[in-house]
Amino acid sequence: MGTSTSNSGQNGGTPLVPSWLADEPAEQTPREEQPIDPKRFMVPRRNFTRYINSGEGRSLRRATSGYVRNSLGGAHNATVRLGEARNSTARMLSLFNGFATHGISESQRKFQLGNIIGKPADEAFLSIMEFVCPDGGSVDEGIARDSYIDAIAEFPDMESKSIDEFTPAEFLAFTEMYMTNVIEGRLINDIGNKLISLPNDIASINNLQDQIKEYIRGSVSDAVARLKIDIANIDSSQARSITDSVYREAYELLAETEE
Repeated sequence: MGTSTSNSGQNGGTPLVPSWLADEPAEQTPREEQPIDPKRFMVPRRNFTRYINSGEGRSLRRATSGYVRNSLGGAHNATVRLGEARNSTARMLSLFNGFATHGISESQRKFQLGNIIGKPADEAFLSIMEFVCPDGGSVDEGIARDSYIDAIAEFPDMESKSIDEFTPAEFLAFTEMYMTNVIEGRLINDIGNKLISLPNDIASINNLQDQIKEYIRGSVSDAVARLKIDIANIDSSQARSITDSVYREAYELLAETEE
């Protein structure tokens, strides 16, 4: 993550799901409190180090699978642990659905976005950032904002076209890129972004981080495809449940195999 700050990763005493994020609906069967393994980040860190030293896809799959299944306690906990990024993604889905179905003009009035009509897409997306990812002091809020800014920088044609020209498919693609960055940002925060600095040259570092991003992006895209998400056919009242379904499915895919 280009805007992330340096850290050595989470320690094993960090709760699988901090109490302030445990917001599951009351109708769901309560989950038993899971015991905390103080060494649960150790093996994934070792596997990520092995991947970084070797560049082998098998090591990346093993490291990511172990991180989701053992360090985070599975896809459900991994999703809940995203915190504010879940809310930001749900707001994004609701907003992009409005753009796709009711147009930019009506949506900018409804969501009080100011005037973004006709603006270059990169400027317009920055203008709506405060609605999608309001500023805050927590780690998950920082990850959400970093992920959004990085998605703007990474998305093609942001400077050459206006937001009015974006298609529903492009809004969905931006959402996928944002969700990819969120999962990547959470992973690097947990495992420790100092690992990405192990190689001796910048080109190797960038290549390895690109591989991690593409691997996560594949899981997010597959999750969206499996769930048949269509930005123009989203019930905005269900944006949060759709968000959680995509994140859970993506984490399930990342946890599937160590081979």
